[in-house]
Amino acid sequence: MSKKTAHIFMILFDILVMLIFWMGYDIVHGIVTGIANSADSIEFNNRVGFLFLGIALPITHLLAIYEYFWPKVIEKKTILFNWSFFILLIVLFASGFFISSRVRTYVERAGYMRCPQADHRLSFSTGLVYTKDAAICSRL
Repeated sequence: MSKKTAHIFMILFDILVMLIFWMGYDIVHGIVTGIANSADSIEFNNRVGFLFLGIALPITHLLAIYEYFWPKVIEKKTILFNWSFFILLIVLFASGFFISSRVRTYVERAGYMRCPQADHRLSFSTGLVYTKDAAICSRL
């Protein structure tokens, strides 16, 4: 595969990742808006923070473009770039847990209580349902 074709595929994947990133933002924004509007129930995925992990792909693509135009700089600093990318992946993975935990804490501090009978299990995660009171939970 030529470098030009590889970059085209990377751009398509970058667009996909940015859409997933936007979806994660939209979910978190919906939760915050629901709390601000005093919604009776709020539903979200307990792994919502992991939707933001894909941002590493566009960063990798930018590095590939940088390498394409300035290969000598990358050759001199290969170890630095490798370690930086490794640390970035660890930070992004940890932030997935942190964002998910933070969203859950934010919802609980806003006065919502978890409704376990309304939760639905997915393959990787659980769809959590939080309600204002137990009467609403029993109706779900």
